[in-house]
Amino acid sequence: MSHIYSVEPSRLAAGTRLNGIFEIDRPIASGGMGEVYQGHVIETGDPVAIKVMRTDLVDNATALALFRKEASALHNLHHEAIVRYYVFSSDPGIGRHYLAMEFVDGQPLSELLQRGPLGFEAVQVLQQRLAAGLNAAHQPPPIIHRDLSPDNVLIPSGDLAKAKIIDFGIARSTRTGEGTIIGGGFAGKYNYVSPEQLGLFGGDVTPKSDIYSLGLVLAECLTGRPIDMGGTQFEVLEKRRTIPDLRAIDRRLRPLLEKMLQPNPADRPDSMAAVAAWRPRPEPSPRRPDRSSAPTPIAAATGNRSPATRPTASTKSKRMLGRGLTTVALLAGVGIVGLYVARVWVLPAPPAPPPPPPPIELADPRTRITQFVDAYDGGDCFFVEPEMVEDRDVRLLGLGASASPFETPRSFLVLNDKFKSQFGFEAEIGVYVVMAGQCPAVNFLSRMKNQPGTAPRLDIDASGLRNTPQTPLTGSIADFGDRHVELLLIDDEGQVHNVTGKLKQSGNTKTFSFTPTQDSPGPPQPQLLFVVASSSPLAALKLSQPKMPADQVFANVQNEILRSGQTVNVSWKWFSLVR
Repeated sequence: MSHIYSVEPSRLAAGTRLNGIFEIDRPIASGGMGEVYQGHVIETGDPVAIKVMRTDLVDNATALALFRKEASALHNLHHEAIVRYYVFSSDPGIGRHYLAMEFVDGQPLSELLQRGPLGFEAVQVLQQRLAAGLNAAHQPPPIIHRDLSPDNVLIPSGDLAKAKIIDFGIARSTRTGEGTIIGGGFAGKYNYVSPEQLGLFGGDVTPKSDIYSLGLVLAECLTGRPIDMGGTQFEVLEKRRTIPDLRAIDRRLRPLLEKMLQPNPADRPDSMAAVAAWRPRPEPSPRRPDRSSAPTPIAAATGNRSPATRPTASTKSKRMLGRGLTTVALLAGVGIVGLYVARVWVLPAPPAPPPPPPPIELADPRTRITQFVDAYDGGDCFFVEPEMVEDRDVRLLGLGASASPFETPRSFLVLNDKFKSQFGFEAEIGVYVVMAGQCPAVNFLSRMKNQPGTAPRLDIDASGLRNTPQTPLTGSIADFGDRHVELLLIDDEGQVHNVTGKLKQSGNTKTFSFTPTQDSPGPPQPQLLFVVASSSPLAALKLSQPKMPADQVFANVQNEILRSGQTVNVSWKWFSLVR
């Protein structure tokens, strides 16, 4: 799922300049291919958004070609509903490629919907604007967004008429022989993905895939809640074999959404242009009654009998006899009913019901989520902690082992399912993939996360380093009070290096600068940096050798903590070392 992603942040500091043209102001977000910053043009001060390629993809020729393809495919796409792409270049100072684009100062549509559903007219505005923008992208050679969701629609100043579609980072150009921006496989949020993106109906992803996703987005706008299209792999597929339940949708837009959400792409509207042009049929005016055919008051009272059917005297006498018998029967019935009612009144009053139990005090959502994450056990080589918890905007950060640096560990997929089952929405989960030899350090970190006290603040200046003596790792440690701190480096081979000797006191903080080295050739490898804060020094961290296996070191540390009973808090950072 796109809510779970392997992250490798390599934050650029504010003030970093790119080719002397752009300057970084602040980070905005992280995505599958890189980090996004707000910046400005140095000469004019005009704001820009800058997507910088991830450091672990710097030497990946395939990833670079895909990143370049994104820029090439979208450079000439001009529509007011789609964010503009400006410049694709490489800065020799940071050694990374970047893409400069239009900066949109607005909030995602997903945040706007947290306040409730949009009105019918407002959804019509979005329908027409977003469909028109995507129709421009779908013109030959078509570019398919493939990840359309409320997260990828920005609303400047709350004005829906100025909505802009962003993040074509996994878009696909259908020029002959070209693949997707991130491979040919599935890319997109499961809840908004089309059936063909999951392999159904031939698996051919076309512009009609965006029509399906836009239908789900518009349905969410009308109800304020997404249609549940997720679940297990089986459930996700089954939900896309039929049209979802649209009974809660405004009936004026229901015909359009029923057409857009057809499982078979061939049954959907022909194009986004047709979606943009669609209008609901006008409501029929209420029909006024035809007074000429209405019965008169007298006729209505008599049943509108004709003179020929009026009763005769003989008939009247028979009916009077019948009415008399009926009256006797009714009176007998009334007597029975009266007797029954009298018996009811003399019954004793039922005992008073017991008082209701006192209401259960529930923790606020933020506390419940934090408690859930802190108590969650993902098994071996698993660590997760909340990075941000704000209403339904929850970001979790974790460490885990995987067979491939581009795969999400299975344990985090399970966490995502359980989180959604518990709270009714998905958290955004960032996963840093570690090597098998680093797992003992991850397990130690997991055991320490529920310790009382506060972990020190650890900051580093870069998360991707060149393996050269001229590129040191620098950073600082703060908020440790009067506790003793040790600085540890756990390399990709699972060896622990105690680099506490590199710390220098600077007021209430400690700073460090040292150059880690990667002995073995190969691609960038993950490194872990730990700060261990304790009330007194831990003898187990006084390593007898320059480097020792993580399983041995952290087993000794754990045993010493149990013996001494002291509280230990740990902070961590992940970075990669580039040859």
